[in-house]
Amino acid sequence: MFIKSSLCGGPCSDGCVNVAIVREAVVVTDEKGGTSIFDHREWADFVSGVKKGEFDVPGESVTAVSCAV
Repeated sequence: MFIKSSLCGGPCSDGCVNVAIVREAVVVTDEKGGTSIFDHREWADFVSGVKKGEFDVPGESVTAVSCAV
């Protein structure tokens, strides 16, 4: 079962992602048709990096990011 990102439906929701954690892997899809598959160690490392702010843009927060395309 896929879980939709909690940020979907907001002003910046173009390209929402869905995540399914299954026995063999973690599957990530986007609404544009892209799919990525990660093993559980890779996914844990990614989530850890997100929590540590490793992917944050300096001086910006999720709410401050411009949605202009």
